[in-house]
Amino acid sequence: MPQAHKVLQLRPQRSQRSRHLAADEPAARIAITVRTQLSLLQGYADIMEGLSPELKRQILQVMAEKTRELGTALQPFVEQTPAARPALGDYRRVRERTRHLMTEYRLLLERLHQRVSEAHGHVNGAGDTLS
Repeated sequence: MPQAHKVLQLRPQRSQRSRHLAADEPAARIAITVRTQLSLLQGYADIMEGLSPELKRQILQVMAEKTRELGTALQPFVEQTPAARPALGDYRRVRERTRHLMTEYRLLLERLHQRVSEAHGHVNGAGDTLS
Protein backbone atom coordinates (compact mmCIF):
# COMPACT_ATOMS: atom_id res chain seq x y z
CA MET A 1 0.00 0.00 0.00
CA PRO A 2 1.47 3.41 -0.97
CA GLN A 3 2.32 5.88 1.72
CA ALA A 4 0.09 8.98 2.02
CA HIS A 5 2.83 11.49 1.20
CA LYS A 6 3.66 9.67 -2.06
CA VAL A 7 0.10 9.69 -3.41
CA LEU A 8 -0.62 12.36 -5.98
CA GLN A 9 -4.21 13.52 -5.83
CA LEU A 10 -5.64 14.04 -9.29
CA ARG A 11 -8.80 15.73 -8.08
CA PRO A 12 -8.83 18.46 -5.48
CA GLN A 13 -10.55 17.69 -2.23
CA ARG A 14 -14.21 18.60 -2.02
CA SER A 15 -13.74 21.84 -0.07
CA GLN A 16 -11.05 23.13 -2.46
CA ARG A 17 -13.14 22.21 -5.49
CA SER A 18 -16.31 23.91 -4.18
CA ARG A 19 -14.38 27.14 -3.51
CA HIS A 20 -12.83 26.98 -6.98
CA LEU A 21 -16.20 26.33 -8.66
CA ALA A 22 -17.85 29.18 -6.77
CA ALA A 23 -15.18 31.60 -7.99
CA ASP A 24 -15.39 30.21 -11.51
CA GLU A 25 -19.21 30.03 -11.66
CA PRO A 26 -19.82 33.07 -13.95
CA ALA A 27 -17.15 31.91 -16.40
CA ALA A 28 -18.57 28.38 -16.38
CA ARG A 29 -22.08 29.68 -17.07
CA ILE A 30 -20.77 31.83 -19.91
CA ALA A 31 -18.87 28.86 -21.36
CA ILE A 32 -22.09 26.84 -21.40
CA THR A 33 -23.93 29.75 -23.03
CA VAL A 34 -21.20 30.09 -25.66
CA ARG A 35 -21.29 26.37 -26.45
CA THR A 36 -25.08 26.43 -26.70
CA GLN A 37 -25.19 29.51 -28.94
CA LEU A 38 -22.45 28.20 -31.22
CA SER A 39 -24.19 24.85 -31.49
CA LEU A 40 -27.44 26.59 -32.39
CA LEU A 41 -25.72 28.75 -35.00
CA GLN A 42 -24.10 25.70 -36.55
CA GLY A 43 -27.43 23.89 -36.59
CA TYR A 44 -29.17 26.84 -38.24
CA ALA A 45 -26.44 27.02 -40.87
CA ASP A 46 -26.80 23.31 -41.56
CA ILE A 47 -30.57 23.44 -42.11
CA MET A 48 -30.40 26.42 -44.47
CA GLU A 49 -29.34 24.32 -47.46
CA GLY A 50 -32.13 23.96 -50.00
CA LEU A 51 -34.54 26.36 -48.28
CA SER A 52 -36.39 29.19 -49.97
CA PRO A 53 -34.85 32.68 -49.84
CA GLU A 54 -37.61 33.80 -47.45
CA LEU A 55 -36.88 30.98 -44.98
CA LYS A 56 -33.14 31.64 -45.29
CA ARG A 57 -33.77 35.30 -44.45
CA GLN A 58 -35.79 34.34 -41.37
CA ILE A 59 -33.11 31.90 -40.22
CA LEU A 60 -30.41 34.54 -40.74
CA GLN A 61 -32.42 36.96 -38.59
CA VAL A 62 -32.55 34.37 -35.81
CA MET A 63 -28.81 33.74 -36.26
CA ALA A 64 -28.14 37.48 -35.98
CA GLU A 65 -30.11 37.62 -32.73
CA LYS A 66 -28.20 34.63 -31.33
CA THR A 67 -24.93 36.28 -32.35
CA ARG A 68 -25.94 39.46 -30.51
CA GLU A 69 -26.75 37.38 -27.42
CA LEU A 70 -23.37 35.70 -27.70
CA GLY A 71 -21.60 39.05 -27.95
CA THR A 72 -23.52 40.37 -24.95
CA ALA A 73 -22.63 37.30 -22.89
CA LEU A 74 -18.93 37.67 -23.73
CA GLN A 75 -18.80 41.47 -23.23
CA PRO A 76 -17.64 41.31 -19.59
CA PHE A 77 -14.63 39.29 -20.72
CA VAL A 78 -13.57 41.68 -23.48
CA GLU A 79 -10.71 43.91 -22.45
CA GLN A 80 -11.27 47.57 -23.08
CA THR A 81 -7.88 48.84 -24.13
CA PRO A 82 -7.14 52.48 -24.85
CA ALA A 83 -6.26 51.45 -28.42
CA ALA A 84 -9.73 49.95 -28.86
CA ARG A 85 -11.34 53.37 -28.50
CA PRO A 86 -9.75 56.48 -29.98
CA ALA A 87 -9.25 59.51 -27.79
CA LEU A 88 -11.98 62.13 -27.89
CA GLY A 89 -9.56 64.71 -29.28
CA ASP A 90 -8.70 62.39 -32.18
CA TYR A 91 -12.37 61.87 -32.89
CA ARG A 92 -13.00 65.63 -32.92
CA ARG A 93 -10.04 66.28 -35.25
CA VAL A 94 -11.24 63.63 -37.67
CA ARG A 95 -14.79 64.96 -37.54
CA GLU A 96 -13.58 68.51 -38.25
CA ARG A 97 -11.35 67.31 -41.09
CA THR A 98 -14.28 65.40 -42.56
CA ARG A 99 -16.47 68.51 -42.42
CA HIS A 100 -13.75 70.54 -44.10
CA LEU A 101 -13.29 67.96 -46.86
CA MET A 102 -17.05 67.76 -47.46
CA THR A 103 -17.23 71.54 -47.78
CA GLU A 104 -14.37 71.49 -50.30
CA TYR A 105 -16.05 68.66 -52.17
CA ARG A 106 -19.34 70.57 -52.43
CA LEU A 107 -17.55 73.68 -53.74
CA LEU A 108 -15.58 71.70 -56.30
CA LEU A 109 -18.69 69.83 -57.39
CA GLU A 110 -20.54 73.12 -57.83
CA ARG A 111 -17.69 74.50 -59.97
CA LEU A 112 -17.69 71.34 -62.04
CA HIS A 113 -21.41 71.65 -62.66
CA GLN A 114 -20.94 75.30 -63.69
CA ARG A 115 -18.15 74.44 -66.12
CA VAL A 116 -20.12 71.56 -67.61
CA SER A 117 -23.13 73.86 -68.01
CA GLU A 118 -20.94 76.53 -69.66
CA ALA A 119 -19.33 73.97 -71.94
CA HIS A 120 -22.73 72.54 -72.77
CA GLY A 121 -23.97 76.07 -73.58
CA HIS A 122 -20.97 76.65 -75.89
CA VAL A 123 -21.61 73.36 -77.66
CA ASN A 124 -25.32 74.13 -78.09
CA GLY A 125 -24.58 77.66 -79.32
CA ALA A 126 -21.81 76.58 -81.73
CA GLY A 127 -24.22 75.97 -84.63
CA ASP A 128 -25.77 79.43 -84.29
CA THR A 129 -22.69 81.24 -85.61
CA LEU A 130 -22.48 79.16 -88.81
CA SER A 131 -25.69 80.34 -90.40
